[in-house]
Amino acid sequence: MVNEGNIDWVVAIVALLAGIAIGVLIRHFSGSQRTTSQKLKQRLAETELELKKLRENVNTHFADVTTLAQNITRQSEELQARLDTDAATMASDPALKRSRQIDVPEDSEEDTSSLHIPRDYADSNGTLDESYGLRQNQESDSNKDPQPPRY
Repeated sequence: MVNEGNIDWVVAIVALLAGIAIGVLIRHFSGSQRTTSQKLKQRLAETELELKKLRENVNTHFADVTTLAQNITRQSEELQARLDTDAATMASDPALKRSRQIDVPEDSEEDTSSLHIPRDYADSNGTLDESYGLRQNQESDSNKDPQPPRY
C-alpha cells in the first residue's frame, strides 16, 4: 500500500509542476501581447497629443495671419486717406487737382448701359452658325449647287 500512496504523491507533484509550467507559459505569451498592447496605447496617446498641439498651432497661426491682414488693410486705408488729404492741401497745380478729382471714382455714377443679359444663343453669324470659322472661296461657291440646310 505504501507504493500506491507514493504514486499518488508523485502524480500530484507532476500535475502541480505541469500546471505551474502551463501557467507560466500562458502568462509569458499573454504578457508579451499585453506589453505590445500597452506600447501601442502609449504611442497612440503620444500621437493624439502631438496632433492636438499641431491643431492648436494651426489655429493660432490662422488667427495671427487674419489679424496681420486686417492691420495691413487698416494701415493701407489710413495711408490712402492721408495721401488724399495731403494732396488736397499741398497740391498747388490746378491741373493736378483736376486730375485728382477725375481719378476718384464715384459710386453713384455706375454705367449700367454696358451691362447686358447673357444669352444662350448667337446672332445670325455667331459661333453657333454652321459656317463659322470656315473660309469659302467665291469661285468654288458659284460652281457648286447650294447645299440644303442641315438640322
